[in-house]
Amino acid sequence: MHGTAGRDPIRTILVRSLALLSASFALDVRAARADLCISDVNHDGAIIAEDLALLLADWGGPSSAGLGTDIDRDGIVDGADLTLLLGAWNECLKVPAWADLIEPSPDPAVVTDPALRAAIMASGSAWRIRDRASGVEMVLVPKGTYAMGASIGDALAASDELPRHTVSITRSFYLGRYEVTQPEFEAVMKFNPSYFLDTDGIDEAHRPVETVSHNMIAGFLSQTGLRLPTECEWEYACRAGTLMPNYGGEGEPLGDLAWFQPNSGYVTHPVGSRRANPLGLHDMLGNVWEWCQDWYDSTYYAFSPIADPPGPTIGSMRVIRGGSWYAPEQNTRSSFRGALWPDAVLGDTGFRVARNP
Repeated sequence: MHGTAGRDPIRTILVRSLALLSASFALDVRAARADLCISDVNHDGAIIAEDLALLLADWGGPSSAGLGTDIDRDGIVDGADLTLLLGAWNECLKVPAWADLIEPSPDPAVVTDPALRAAIMASGSAWRIRDRASGVEMVLVPKGTYAMGASIGDALAASDELPRHTVSITRSFYLGRYEVTQPEFEAVMKFNPSYFLDTDGIDEAHRPVETVSHNMIAGFLSQTGLRLPTECEWEYACRAGTLMPNYGGEGEPLGDLAWFQPNSGYVTHPVGSRRANPLGLHDMLGNVWEWCQDWYDSTYYAFSPIADPPGPTIGSMRVIRGGSWYAPEQNTRSSFRGALWPDAVLGDTGFRVARNP
C-alpha cells in the first residue's frame, strides 16, 4: 500500500495539496506510441498528482514493485528524484520515429557519473535505442560544453591539437554504442570489404567493419539516414567529461580501454570487448580508426567557432579519430587528430555513426 495518512501528517497535507493543484497544471498527458514519460511513475499514461504521492510514499527507500519512483535509478527515492519529476512536469522522453527503444533512462552501472545521467534525462530523449534501418545500437550524448584539444600537461600532444579551446555542443545527439560491425554493414551494403573477417573463429562476437573509405561509407549513410559525427562531437563523446589524455581513471592501463599496438596482436577484435567510457561507449580509443564528417585542417582550432564547429568547408583529407589496433599510445588519445584521403582503404579504419533525435 502507498497511502500516507496516519503516518506523517505533513506528508499527508502535501500530497492532498498537490492533488488539489493538479487540475491547474493540465496534466492529461497521453503517452504517444514513441514516447515514454519519465515522470509517469505508475505507467498509466498520464502525469497527475498520484505520481507525486507515490514518490513521496516511497521516500527514503527503493521503488516499490512495479513503480518507477526511483527516477534516477540510484537505489533510493529522494530529493534528486523529486527534482527530476518536477523538472520533467508535463514532459515525456522521446524515442525517435526511426528507432526502437532499448532502455529509457541511463543505467547507473554503465553511466556512472550522476551529472551525466542527469544531463541525459534532462534532454527529453530516451537513453538507449536501436536504429531500425541498420540495427545499430545507439546511446544519447547530452549537449554540453568542454575543452577541445590537448589535455593539460599532455607531453604527447601534437601541434594540430592546439590551442586548447572551449566548444559548446548545443544539441544532444545519438552515437553508435559500438563501431559499425561487419554484419551491420553487410546487411545494408550487401558486401563485406573487411580484411579481418568474423569467420576466422576468433570469437562469436562481431568485429568492426574496416577497409572502408570515407567515400564508400556514403552509401551506407544514404540508405540508413545516419551520418558521421563531426570531429567536435566525436571528441566530446570520447572524453565524456574526462580531462586526461584518455578516458580511463588515473593509473588505469590503456590496454583496459583499447586494442592498440602493444596488446592487439595486430588484428581487430570484437566490438565492446574493452571497458566503456563514462557514457557507455566502447572502443572510442583503439580497435579501428573512425572516420569523422570533417575535412582536416591542422590550423582549424585557431579559428573554429565556439558553438557546434562544423569543420573546414574545403580540404583534401578527412579526419579520422581514436587510433587502432596498429596505433601506438601517442595516437590512442582522446585529442589525437589523424587524416586520410577520402578514397583511402586501410585494414585499421572503420567508422561509428551518429544521428540527431
